Amino acid sequence: MDFATHYTKEQQEFRKEVRAWLDANIPKDFEEKLRPDSAEQTEEEFHWALEFRHKMGAKGWLAPLWPKDLGGGGLTMDEAVVIEEELAEHEIPPVGDLGLSLAGPAIRAWGTEEQKQRFLPPIMLGDSVVWQVFTEPEAGSDLASLKTRAVEDGDDFVVNGNKIFVGSKYTADFLYTLAVTDPTAPRHQNISAFMIPTNAPGLTITHLDLMAGGGKRMIYFEDVRVSRNNLLGGDNGRGKGWWVAQTTLELEHGGSGRVVARNKLVDQFIAYCKQAIRNGKPISKDPEAQDALAEMYVKSHVGRLLGLRNFWMRNSGKKFSYEGSQFSLWGKTFSPWLARRILDVAGPYATIDDPQWAAVRGELENQQRQSLATHPGGTPEIQKIIIARAIGMSRTP
Repeated sequence: MDFATHYTKEQQEFRKEVRAWLDANIPKDFEEKLRPDSAEQTEEEFHWALEFRHKMGAKGWLAPLWPKDLGGGGLTMDEAVVIEEELAEHEIPPVGDLGLSLAGPAIRAWGTEEQKQRFLPPIMLGDSVVWQVFTEPEAGSDLASLKTRAVEDGDDFVVNGNKIFVGSKYTADFLYTLAVTDPTAPRHQNISAFMIPTNAPGLTITHLDLMAGGGKRMIYFEDVRVSRNNLLGGDNGRGKGWWVAQTTLELEHGGSGRVVARNKLVDQFIAYCKQAIRNGKPISKDPEAQDALAEMYVKSHVGRLLGLRNFWMRNSGKKFSYEGSQFSLWGKTFSPWLARRILDVAGPYATIDDPQWAAVRGELENQQRQSLATHPGGTPEIQKIIIARAIGMSRTP
């Protein structure tokens, strides 16, 4: 099976430029200093990542396909592929979503012209970090059940409620969030979307330590006043929050696609098995381990091809039906499957992060925990329902 991607001469020339820039802007020993779990990220690493992304934004490489007047690079899809692939080779510390892939598209689709000019360039240039803040203690997969309220008061809305399992370890500038603005309106027509500054009085952000890591947060709104100017879509956006959210969720479900050369952890694990000795020979020489490694390799590339397809569809203006949730479902089922197969091959070495004994610098232990979290963006069951509806097999439209 040919998993190779073939490139144009122009792409290869551009790749040289990208590699040279990355080599000049990433310290040589940087990857060795990084931690596999973002919950363990230091504040120094976080601020380095912010500055790095600011430099990327200045070159137009942080949002290469976005138009220049909104802070993007105005580049071609071929160039964007090269940038994504080269970045995937480096373990750049996360800074949260930044708003690039979730809040940004929703603002572009639903915001007023003034809101687009106010919010989008700082996001696309790496100057503003935005968290998507949807999930609540009683509203996750059933997002229409959210309880957070935004009551109109003059030129402001007063927000009360709380959100959970959101954000990342360090701070953001804005919260892209949903709240009920008309409790008497029908379900799905009672919600509005807001951009709320994190320095607003009455807003509290606390740490939420999870077994799966990730440094998630709890957010409390206590009489937080939000300007009407931060209601996405302005007055026309009142009650449109459900549809604003669908723009985001379609992308979160996999509609944005992904450009990744390969699954780096699978490659690292295969390399580890070629070096680690068990019963006097490399693990990779064991027939059962060989079968498992080959299966990991093939399945990881199936996901890569699904991600590439969706990336191409989105940026070519193709109409989506089941493809986004198909890619999401693959990821949500592949991760726990991979964890199980790694555990089968590596045994207890996959469950420890002690520097002396851990396999692959603790990456395997981190993956074992992360594989438990299949709910972000909708559980596998939710993705199956969406797929069924898209292909006309669901009991509900």
